[in-house]
Amino acid sequence: MFSKFIKTVILLTFCSFPLLAKTVGILQVIEHPALDSTRQGLIDTLQKTNPDLKITWRSAQGNITTALQLAQSFVGQKVDVIIALGTLPAQAAVKVCQETNIPVIFASVTDPDSAGVKGKATGISNFIDVDKQIKFIRRLLPSLKKLGIIYNPGEANSEKLLALTHQACGQEGITLEGAVALKTSDVLTAAKKLAGKVDAIFINNDNTALAAFPIIVGVADVTRLPVFASDANLIKSGAFAVLGPDQYQIGIQAANMVQKVLTENVNFQTLAIEYPTSVDVFINEEKANFLGLAIEPTTRNKDQS
Repeated sequence: MFSKFIKTVILLTFCSFPLLAKTVGILQVIEHPALDSTRQGLIDTLQKTNPDLKITWRSAQGNITTALQLAQSFVGQKVDVIIALGTLPAQAAVKVCQETNIPVIFASVTDPDSAGVKGKATGISNFIDVDKQIKFIRRLLPSLKKLGIIYNPGEANSEKLLALTHQACGQEGITLEGAVALKTSDVLTAAKKLAGKVDAIFINNDNTALAAFPIIVGVADVTRLPVFASDANLIKSGAFAVLGPDQYQIGIQAANMVQKVLTENVNFQTLAIEYPTSVDVFINEEKANFLGLAIEPTTRNKDQS
């Protein structure tokens, strides 16, 4: 009788302390439509599959010191997973978590290898073949001679993409004109520098330029300059044409990877880096009319994957 009483007390005591909900910390490099959409796809999917999951989101505002501090804060909170949106927060999270057992899952990191996070984190890259990007731009603008690009040399992904874009443009006989923007407040000056020199502007996954994308479009519209991008969400922000993935879907891909770590106890280091499941063409018909550009029917919204 006494033994049964002891068992009952132990059982009731155990049941009175529910298991703690899992927690994740999302660290975003900076706020702009592309990454905001990635974050939304990520959160929507995680909340749907795990309603009790506790999610904390923070923005580094493009600052590496802030990113390191926020990553350290997540470590202090003992989150179960850190999700890094963009290259800079992925680098910060990897650095801070190297002495912990907290997995780092990233999304929208263009080149995980050159960023130094490959093997130390895993996730979804948003890399799109640059040769295809330039050929796409050439197809829409056959007479293109000079292409402008705004980039931040402080971003590892931007440096890599700049080199690839130079190479791709050279193969197409296009001169690439670069303009540096170390912070978002530099973007206006960079856009104005390009406006009088180039036939079009291409923004390719540079977070500094993306965060000030409406400014670029505003400058380009004054001289009716087409602006190309690599993210579908930027069509709504005034891009003329995009060859790229839907960033919301990248968020879903990242969430599925996080779920494997959280609910299936999969070692994140065994998960291979993934790439966008589809790459599509998006044309801004209103902007095409504004620019006076005719678009061939075969170019419109065609899957390029």
